[in-house]
Amino acid sequence: MVLRKSVIVDTNALFIPREFGVDIFHELERLGYSHIIVPKAVLNELEVLMQKPGLKGKEKLAAKIGYSLVLKYASGGSGRCNVSIVGGKDENRDTDRLIAGLAAKLDAAVFTIDDDLKQELTHAGIQTVYLRGRNRLEVSE
Repeated sequence: MVLRKSVIVDTNALFIPREFGVDIFHELERLGYSHIIVPKAVLNELEVLMQKPGLKGKEKLAAKIGYSLVLKYASGGSGRCNVSIVGGKDENRDTDRLIAGLAAKLDAAVFTIDDDLKQELTHAGIQTVYLRGRNRLEVSE
């Protein structure tokens, strides 16, 4: 299996630090990813979730933690990861389509826990990273 050097992070993957206590950025580095990409559309989704009136407190907190971690790592605040935020603020496309297209264009893997997206990416020959055993990340074969 050949690991790609870049990985694109989906919105739901950014809930993992709060929900499972997994340091996803450390885990991605452990798996050999040197460049972590977060589409602006993912940050937009997190912003919407943080402000959504009907969302439960722990879900809002998970969105806020994920959002904060991306900003921290993207600004070089950790010194461990090369995290880039890509895309425009006014991105209108469906986030899953945007991620799939970006992964194909950049030959990057995708970190997601969305089963439908994982299946679509696998069929397209795009490697996925997912949560395994609630405590570590793993790369699809």
